[in-house]
Amino acid sequence: MVQTEAPTATPKPPPARTVSILPAAAVLGLAVVTLVVFGLMNMIGSQTTTPTTQPAFLGGLAAGRTSAFTSWVGSGALPPDVASALLVPVGTRLLGAVDTGGGGTGQFDREDRFVVGAPRARLLGFYRSNLVARGWSVISTSGTAAGSAQVLFQKAGSDGVYWESGVTASASTSARTTPYTFRLFQVSDFS
Repeated sequence: MVQTEAPTATPKPPPARTVSILPAAAVLGLAVVTLVVFGLMNMIGSQTTTPTTQPAFLGGLAAGRTSAFTSWVGSGALPPDVASALLVPVGTRLLGAVDTGGGGTGQFDREDRFVVGAPRARLLGFYRSNLVARGWSVISTSGTAAGSAQVLFQKAGSDGVYWESGVTASASTSARTTPYTFRLFQVSDFS
């Protein structure tokens, strides 16, 4: 018997499979839709305005207005965020300006004397709470019961300059009134 060879079969490649891009496109589409929805919500939400109000502190002194700082602001040397420190409690009276030597051209340095119908602790608490709420940092507190007490604040102004403000309240013979000075100046060299 003669043996015949069986014809050799050529190997066949595996069946072709197509990979769908639809799942990746669905993820991308969902991301785009999410971005659009949240972007629209942000645009709609940002069009509503929130009224700006002065902070209110329970049990504290209310902020009043004074014309004492008119010349300070009118000089044009104060950026608005620094001018936020120029406030007094209701019922404050101006006694006069203190000569600091900074009233001319150059570095800003002004100080005024006031008297308010409130105890010293409430006055210092008024400035501490109001200035901190306006972005000022307390950098120093000092004083004694019999002497004067002082609170110093600092802020980096939007003009690129560091500013300091300070309230020095004298000890008063009357528990109902407190004389004090308020000073605001540019820091010439911050280190």
